[in-house]
Amino acid sequence: MTNIQHHLDDATVLSFAGGTLPRHLRIVASAHLEACDVCRENVRGAAELGAAIAFSEAPRPVNANLKQAVMGRVDTATLHRFPASRARQPSELPRALASEIGVETFDQLKWRKAGPGIEMVKLPRAAGEDGFFGLLRVKQGSQLPEHGHGGTELTLVLKGAYQDEMGEFKAGDIADLDDSISHNPVVKGDEACICLVANDAPTRFRSLAARLLQPFIGI
Repeated sequence: MTNIQHHLDDATVLSFAGGTLPRHLRIVASAHLEACDVCRENVRGAAELGAAIAFSEAPRPVNANLKQAVMGRVDTATLHRFPASRARQPSELPRALASEIGVETFDQLKWRKAGPGIEMVKLPRAAGEDGFFGLLRVKQGSQLPEHGHGGTELTLVLKGAYQDEMGEFKAGDIADLDDSISHNPVVKGDEACICLVANDAPTRFRSLAARLLQPFIGI
């Protein structure tokens, strides 16, 4: 996609390239990178810079096996295994996600009601990972309750669009948020908005009703 307007921030790019981003956040970032030339190039640059620093700090000539391992990591981090979106096989879901859950279309997912106009699918996290990992489907004209974040959250738009205090987010755009952000997303257009979401700490809802429902919703 060439019309992507919202990208990964520098800290996330560095964490992704260095292999330190938690698995569920990494899947969301990978799904965005499949479609975003800008962020793929940023990750490639960060990974190559990290490799160059590692080689320059070595106190002795770099072992050939070490060099091969590091460059293999660069290759992985720069997503050579994920060709640009135009080369992808037909699928509603990004390959980074589809390969994890074995599902290709939105209709194959088991959606459950999570609030007025809101459905969700909770996806499995790795052992020891905190926060939420899943998909949200919000019908046209609906909105999420105003909320902030307890830590890092990545929200990738897969279908449709929403508007919040930071602008309009369309398919391929990613919201890379931290605990300084509070927003009230509203779905735009004439179709539901479907997003892939991962965070590492509970969402901070402003309204009492949303806070009371939070333990049952699990986000």
